[in-house]
Amino acid sequence: MKLQNNTKNMMKHFFSLLFFTLAVASYSAHAANFVYISDNLRVGVRTEPVSTLPPIGVVFTGMRLEVQETSDGYIKITTEQGLTGWIKDIYVTEKAPAIIELNAFRAKYEKLQKDLLQGNEAISTLEKTNLTLTKQIEELKADKRDWSKERADILASQHKESSWFWIIELIILVLASFAAGAFWYRTQAMKRLGGLRV
Repeated sequence: MKLQNNTKNMMKHFFSLLFFTLAVASYSAHAANFVYISDNLRVGVRTEPVSTLPPIGVVFTGMRLEVQETSDGYIKITTEQGLTGWIKDIYVTEKAPAIIELNAFRAKYEKLQKDLLQGNEAISTLEKTNLTLTKQIEELKADKRDWSKERADILASQHKESSWFWIIELIILVLASFAAGAFWYRTQAMKRLGGLRV
């Protein structure tokens, strides 16, 4: 199921990228004036728009050429390497050859596959980290429960100790009160008897 979802997502990305590339390619074709050598050709570049002059260089199928000017069936071009000269306009087309677009799509597809693989590895790492953190959270909750129980036990034992302490204090207070009352009674009796000891 996960593989199917990944494949669907990859296909969505591929078609989105294809649409975007075609849109950019059509915009690029209109934004700048570039042409490509059509078919599988080697075309000689000449210094003037004349076929009888020897070529000063060669352009190949798929090379992108910038148009400088046109004249009677010839185009003055500049290559990406900086070669400038004239070629016949019948050898060029404004649309890039399919092999160039295919190679560009292959490169983008390979990059998307690499990105997808890295994304899957990142997801796997995050899932492992999530499991580790969940385990640590459960351990901390267990520690908290143990600590709360120990605290409750300590408070209960302190309450029991304080209860015994109050009972003992009460007994001592009663005994002290009894002793004080007996002493007072004896003193009062001695006063009545004129100092005789009882």
